[in-house]
This record gives sequence, C-alpha cells and structure tokens, in this order.
Amino acid sequence: MLRKSIEDLALETAKKYGHPRVQARHVVHAIAKLTEFRQLVEILRARAPKLLEPRGDAMTTAGPDEEAERLLAQCSTPLGAVNCAVEWLLAQGEPAADKSAQTKPGRTAPQAAQLAKETPEAVLADLDKLIGLTPVKKQLREVLAVVVANAKRREAGLPEVSNSLHLVFSGSPGTGKTTVARIVARLYAACGALKGSKFLEVHRSGLVGEYVGQTAPKTQAAIDAARPGVLFIDEAYSLVSEHGNDYGHEAVSTLVKSMEDHRSELAVIVAGYSEEMAHFVDMNPGLRSRFKTFIEFPDYSPSELTAVFSIFAQESKVNLAEGVLPRVEEVIAAASRSADFGNARFARSLWERAFANMAVRAHADGQVDLHEVTELLPTDIPSYTPPSAVEDEGRIGFRS
Repeated sequence: MLRKSIEDLALETAKKYGHPRVQARHVVHAIAKLTEFRQLVEILRARAPKLLEPRGDAMTTAGPDEEAERLLAQCSTPLGAVNCAVEWLLAQGEPAADKSAQTKPGRTAPQAAQLAKETPEAVLADLDKLIGLTPVKKQLREVLAVVVANAKRREAGLPEVSNSLHLVFSGSPGTGKTTVARIVARLYAACGALKGSKFLEVHRSGLVGEYVGQTAPKTQAAIDAARPGVLFIDEAYSLVSEHGNDYGHEAVSTLVKSMEDHRSELAVIVAGYSEEMAHFVDMNPGLRSRFKTFIEFPDYSPSELTAVFSIFAQESKVNLAEGVLPRVEEVIAAASRSADFGNARFARSLWERAFANMAVRAHADGQVDLHEVTELLPTDIPSYTPPSAVEDEGRIGFRS
C-alpha cells in the first residue's frame, strides 16, 4: 500500500536525522523517493534533501504530527501523493523551479505542476484496459460527456443541466468498483470538473464515531482529506440503520451538506450491493437529490476472469503451460454458481493458491530450480470446493 510505504520511509528518515517527530517534510521526502512521476518528481527530489536540515539529536521518534497525517491521507495514489507534496512545497513560499523541466526561462513549480495533469483521453485509455465492464465504461463516457458539455455552457454563461459528479456504484463484491472509482477521480481532474484528483476510500469506521460529538468532526476530516477529489464510501448502507439509534445519520447529514458546499472540490461515490444501495439512497431526501447516476457493475464471466488470472501471471512473470487456462476457466465456472462468489477476488485467490501449489511441487525434492517456479502447470490449479463442503471439512474453498 503506497501510504504505508511512504509513512514507513518518513519515519525511517526522521529517525536518521534525529528528529523527534515525523513531520510533513519527512513525508514529502519519502514521496520524492518512492514515486516515479518524471519531471515533477525531479522537482521534489531536488528540494527534498534540503528540507531535512538541520539534523537533530532525538534518541526516539514519535509518529506523524497533524500536518504529516494530512499529507499521508492524500497518498492513496502516486499522482495524489506527488500533487500534495508539490502543494506543500509551494505553501512554504519557495518556488521549486526545475531546470530539467523548463522549456523557457521563468517556469516555476505552479507551471511545472501542469506536467502532472492527465488528459481525459489518457485516463479513458486506462479505463479501457480493464477486463470486461462494457456497460460501466459506456456509462462513464456519458457522465464525462455531460460534464464537458456543462463546462462549455458555464463558460458561455448558460445554466448547467443535471451536472452532479456524485455516483452510486452497485454490484457484487470483486466487480471492480474501487478500481473504477480511482479512475473516476483522475477523470474528473483531467477534464477540469474537480481541482484535484485525490482519492480517499473509507468505510463506516472512518466516518462514524463511538460517542456523542465524535461523528461530525470525523466525517468532516475525511471530507477535507478527500478534497479536491473523490471520497469513496464502500458499503455505504452500513452508515445508517433503519432504527436510527446510532450516529450514522449524523455522518450522512454532514456528508450531504458538504456535497452541496464543495461542489467544485468534492465528488462522493458510494458503493455496495445493488438492492441495499437503492434502499440507502431512498432513506434520505438529501441523498436522493444528489445521487442521480447509478452505475451497475455486472458480474464477470468465467472467460473474463480467466483473462484476469492470466494478467496476474503476466505481472508475476510466470508462464502458463498448455492446458492451464482451460482448467482455470473450468474452476471459475464451477465457483461462479455459488451465491457468495467473489468475482475478481476469487480469481486472485485462485492465482495465489495455484502459485502456492507450484511452490510446493518445486520444493518436493528439497531443491528448487528457477524453471520450476516460473511455469504453472494444469495440475497446480486447485479444484473448487462448494461452500457446504468447505463447512463440513474445514477447508477454504479449494482442493489441491
């Protein structure tokens, strides 16, 4: 996870320099070390070492202070991390010019930051790389078309028409809702609908407090951390109960107000099972008036999930022997008939179990050769165990 890596390196750096607390400067330095964003990262790297002086003499180092936590909350994606680091540098009052990024004298960091801005076409290209999701891709293009059309009307002094950036993603687990939500954040920023592409994923625990007076500040903190960008709330219906005897309704009220107050800085995407999401939106008139676009994520077909499995193997540089993919599709087809099928999550679990089987096979004689752990065989693909058999035998869903 990018944020965890940045936080760990920031702590390591603070300790190395004898500083008593992890501060924003340590986070910025870690971002410069861990991200790869061409010219813009060079700006960070040129400035980052100077931020760490002077050295301290602290024997122990505490965790992130408030400002460092604020930066870390924006580090869910490489682009978000770089953007927040540059914003912090600029706030220090020192232009961070980078000669390697200049095309003419006088370019400063605000101009160089434009290098980080993606084009809508580039973001859509990444969307198109995702396996399946054809209706989702089509509907997102419609959303983009409306956003762009309204931007043009706004420039001409004309009224906007049904221009809400807030979305409802509904569907089964493992159908790509979080992945697509991250792309939407980039897409909104690329077309100018939002001023930034931050992305913050939260669940009920990230918004609702345990005691009176905790929920509104906690929800507001999450909203502020997501701006400018997307706040993604998974299983959003868990925020409230029909009995109304918890603090979830306070979180929803705070959220609804911010959705109106920060229209140019915040888009909220809520996600979960289809029926539950429809009920959730209907529970609050404020939600009904703001969530106008529902995007249904279909289950993947066995052939699509087989392609996902193949991508996992490619990314791990593991070859698939003849007969592996038909075997994978057969197992996925059997599992897909289960009511609690996990879609892409199942494909990942299947891949990880197959890799483990390959490793066990390779180690069977006590000596592992490279060729034995770089090619998956059909016999490495575990059989699917139905849920009833899993319960009876204490297994986790596969037979080796």
